[in-house]
Amino acid sequence: MPRSGVTQRVEGFPYGECVRAAYATILGVSIDSIPRFDPAACDAVGEEQGDRERRWLASIGFDLVEIATAPDKTLPQEILDCVPPVPHLMSGISPRGFGHRVVGVGGRVAFDPHPSRDGLVTVYSIGLIVPMEAP
Repeated sequence: MPRSGVTQRVEGFPYGECVRAAYATILGVSIDSIPRFDPAACDAVGEEQGDRERRWLASIGFDLVEIATAPDKTLPQEILDCVPPVPHLMSGISPRGFGHRVVGVGGRVAFDPHPSRDGLVTVYSIGLIVPMEAP
């Protein structure tokens, strides 16, 4: 379970890099080796964030399997309790009121890349990074 990880260097909408930091933590790499997935970067190239993430993950042999609800909802605890005990992405709303991405294990926040380490107020998505199936 990650007790420490990569801290984001840029905070706040639309440039915050919590997504980059969460991927860097799970994959055990430098934040600079992860592309930008913040809203400003995605808007600049006309891509949706999820599409951009999946395209990048595919380029390194992975896919993203998500369990999600609407962003104005929260995943029920019984769903979170069923998440495998492996590092995964968790998306939700931060205490600062913005969309935020952290690292979870087993449906619980294990590491928040934001310097505050405040975690999430709500969780609307769990993302499991899985190897792509061979063709």
